[in-house]
Amino acid sequence: MKLLQADVNREGLRPLTDTRSVADIEIGGQTVYEHVQESLEGYEHDVLTPEYLEDITEKNSEFHGLDREVNPELDAERIVYNSSVIPEPGIAAEIDKLDTGEGLFYDNTFIAGISNENLDYSDLDDYIDDLDPVQTSEDPLVLERPWDLVEHNGELIERYFDSGAVEGDLSEDAVIRGSKERLYVGAGATVGMETDEGFRGEVVIDTSEGPVIIDEGASVGVNTRITGPAYIGQETKVGAGDNAVIHEDTHIGDVARAGGEIEGVVMQSFSNKYHHGFLGDSVVGSWVNFGAGTTNSDLKNTYGDVKVDLPGVEGTESAGQFFGTVIGDHSKFGIGTNIFTGKLVGPVAQVRGDVTENTGSFAWLTDGKQDYDPERAREHARRMMERREDELPEGYIETQQELLSRLEER
Repeated sequence: MKLLQADVNREGLRPLTDTRSVADIEIGGQTVYEHVQESLEGYEHDVLTPEYLEDITEKNSEFHGLDREVNPELDAERIVYNSSVIPEPGIAAEIDKLDTGEGLFYDNTFIAGISNENLDYSDLDDYIDDLDPVQTSEDPLVLERPWDLVEHNGELIERYFDSGAVEGDLSEDAVIRGSKERLYVGAGATVGMETDEGFRGEVVIDTSEGPVIIDEGASVGVNTRITGPAYIGQETKVGAGDNAVIHEDTHIGDVARAGGEIEGVVMQSFSNKYHHGFLGDSVVGSWVNFGAGTTNSDLKNTYGDVKVDLPGVEGTESAGQFFGTVIGDHSKFGIGTNIFTGKLVGPVAQVRGDVTENTGSFAWLTDGKQDYDPERAREHARRMMERREDELPEGYIETQQELLSRLEER
């Protein structure tokens, strides 16, 4: 039977999902789609997402090397699955017991149902409401809010990690604390290798609390410390020459740049945080650039819970004691920017100074707040994407440009 990973919880994960399907969120070494696919083997997996995200989801299929259909016609009985739920092994058996018209739930969270009719994304809520609920006996991992990505990132890195190996180049001077069996260095990756200027320090990799994955083609500069669980994506560069500190529970996506101090961060592919400054307990979209000295706060001076005002969610919610920010795709930060605790930066924003409130999308926050001209925004986004054109699927830049046009209309 085919399985349709549906964007059931898109609203709860904004602003990250303003520009991507829930299935295409990167966390724990791979996409949500791949985590669900690996947990629910034996099905053909496709994606159900809003129509305006269909084209970019197709391009993301190419980028991540995924064989799937996006918003397919349902020509036979199919499982409809909530892609924001990472299942435990026993859930597959419970799904197989469902009859048409029944839905598997974890308390009030929909997990899966069986559909024998064609289903459009706009019909999804009505479909779920009409199901006869069956409660699961399992305890799945639910990504309901952005801070859940931060909380479960390390756990998913552990789940994704297969076995240790050094297939790339690891400097003899690298210091491994913990077991080397918990370190993976992919083919073509270089870790602490001699530069044209010679060594300026050593690399320290600590696997004592979790694995460290440095994926294919990645580069880790000297004077860098990485503490697991941590994932460094393909073709990503860590350390602008020196002095990068990557703390535990961090995922850095593919073709990204990472430097300064980073802790408990889920960063999507193609983003740049290369300079000094702290980024902690936060979720970062793609095509984001942090100017030198940009820093966020992830702990209130009162040590109280961080309250977050999420777009599309009524009222404020508590993210716990530690939570920083969520930053949407294509947002940029000038040097010395300070992002206050629990404040969100929407997609396509230009920010400098102090971020003391949520910006929304297409915001220009420098000397006061004003709108970011959409035509200028698309041009600025194009310039950044063209710097990575060799790593992009054909037509990706044009598809992103169209997505930004559709986003501005919304």
